[in-house]
Amino acid sequence: MRAETSDVAFRLLLALGESWDALQRASIDPSAKGLYLTKEYLGGYTRFSAGPSTSPRLIVEWNESTRHLRVLRCYEWPGFEAAISSTVAYVRDQAREQGIIDSVDDQFVRACQEPAAPARRTVLPGAMDSTREPERRRA
Repeated sequence: MRAETSDVAFRLLLALGESWDALQRASIDPSAKGLYLTKEYLGGYTRFSAGPSTSPRLIVEWNESTRHLRVLRCYEWPGFEAAISSTVAYVRDQAREQGIIDSVDDQFVRACQEPAAPARRTVLPGAMDSTREPERRRA
């Protein structure tokens, strides 16, 4: 997995994140294919936490206006591209049934296009440590 704006799968993840709430309001559950994502608004940045379970393997903060990506965590995630692909396919099928495919496809098409403006990327120390497992919550 590459947490870079030059990676199409990563840009599709951001597009899913941006439309996550709207999809849920339309009774589409994007997590049905095993991709778990949360987002928080932090001033000009949006923090996306994603993973194949409730323990995120990827945590990034994205500022669209300044095109700045901060990578807080990027752990090994086998099957990242497959998870994104199956989630996008599922969301598109459900959006077609709900009659909102045009707006959903617009987001995905924009995500697949090469960005016109360059992005700045900051990786925090320890963020790319692939040998560590995500922290587990204790009950």
